Amino acid sequence: MKEKFKIVDSIEVCVKDKDGNIKSKHMINSGFLNKLLCRLGLKHNSVTKLGMQEVAKLILTDVGGTAFDYIGIGEGTTAATVNDATLESEVKRKAAVGSLNTTTQVNDTAKWVATFSSTDSLSGNDAITEIGILNATSNGVLLLRQVYSPADNCNWDAGDTLEVTVKCQIKQGS
Repeated sequence: MKEKFKIVDSIEVCVKDKDGNIKSKHMINSGFLNKLLCRLGLKHNSVTKLGMQEVAKLILTDVGGTAFDYIGIGEGTTAATVNDATLESEVKRKAAVGSLNTTTQVNDTAKWVATFSSTDSLSGNDAITEIGILNATSNGVLLLRQVYSPADNCNWDAGDTLEVTVKCQIKQGS
């Protein structure tokens, strides 16, 4: 008998100007259409093979692994695949604030939040189109990668901030 198990991710990206006004907002991997496309095999859920291997290590005391604590942003536009090992064109990576949330069962969802701004040594303009969760400040294992469009255009010098929230729910498969 097999017990099905899966990790389901969703990502929210919000760009605000220096006064806190929302310039753009994206909800990625959160709707019915995305779930249908994944089920039909026309889209994958953005969790990578290497990410799956690292999660399996984290479950075992005797093997161990490194927890995922960083959000990376980039300007890559090549579609995400299960074979991705890095962001295509990383702009910045920083430690996120992690917490547990309840989606279906108590504490079944890991949540990471990071806000990027000029205080992170970002300057000029960047067209952010990709998000990743990683387990190191550089290199490391990529748990998931998501590419989206249209780009979030961030003018760091004008005081823009980019807040990224990533959620991964651990749930029974169907």
